[in-house]
Amino acid sequence: MRIIKATDAIEVTHPVFMIFGQPGIGKSSLGYSAKDPLTLDFDRGAHRAANRRDTLQIETWGDVTELTDRPAVLEPYSTIVVDTVGRCLDLMVTDIIASNPKLGRDGNLSLQGYGVLKSRFRLWIAALRTLGKDVVLLAHDKEEGDADNKSVRPDITGGSYAEVMKISDCVGYAYMAGKNRVLDFNPTDRWIGKNPANWAPFVIPPIPKAKTFLAERIDEARAALGKLSEDSSKATEVVEQWRHAIDALTTTEEVNKAIEEAKALPPVLAPQVKRLLMDRAKLLQFRWDPKQKGFVDAGQLADQAAGSAA
Repeated sequence: MRIIKATDAIEVTHPVFMIFGQPGIGKSSLGYSAKDPLTLDFDRGAHRAANRRDTLQIETWGDVTELTDRPAVLEPYSTIVVDTVGRCLDLMVTDIIASNPKLGRDGNLSLQGYGVLKSRFRLWIAALRTLGKDVVLLAHDKEEGDADNKSVRPDITGGSYAEVMKISDCVGYAYMAGKNRVLDFNPTDRWIGKNPANWAPFVIPPIPKAKTFLAERIDEARAALGKLSEDSSKATEVVEQWRHAIDALTTTEEVNKAIEEAKALPPVLAPQVKRLLMDRAKLLQFRWDPKQKGFVDAGQLADQAAGSAA
């Protein structure tokens, strides 16, 4: 067991991508543009995709467990594409109820059954990543709301939606804009998204020119997520340095000077350090004086109040 300290960067070697969008927009073809992909065809629609690569048509959940139980079979592949994750979860639901009928009724899971579903799905994705695979989850879109306030989200069964979103490092929506196919990872008021690489919306190239499109995005995301982790660890280290320095402050002059110095910190750090300074001032029983725009000790405030009364 290795505990990763807050000041250590976490290397993200195998990101999970979620891409959802309209039927027929080419999601399956996008999946085949990942590096050395194996598509798990839960929807039985791979025959309609362009640039088709190796594919396993899934009949039962047993096909999936047999695959993950034989790592040598997966060795040639760098990316596992789940097409679609909604149908994948439906099949998992069927398997859970067949294994334990008490967890479901009339084809629907109980609350306990949904807990099992989320746990099994999370462990399955973790197992694929442990085997050294990038993961791409494809999903159809689903419209919600009325005509004036319509939004789209991935079409994923019930309570497992939140779990899939939590697992996914990057979430992009594929849609038509005029004659262009667009893939947008930015969240908007119309769709959800996750964009750790700060990508602008992509115009997806014509299918013959998009053979490595997703492979390139996954490599960019891998680098971006690693950079985020590195930046986070550096920020944590700076806050820890401030924490040690603040613990040594004993006078109002020192606290007030530190407050001025903290104003020069980047926006991501300033609020954290300010909170530490406020907590230190409270511990030392200092009081804020609006007139001096700084902390004073309680005795000084009492003297000021007595002088004003006289």
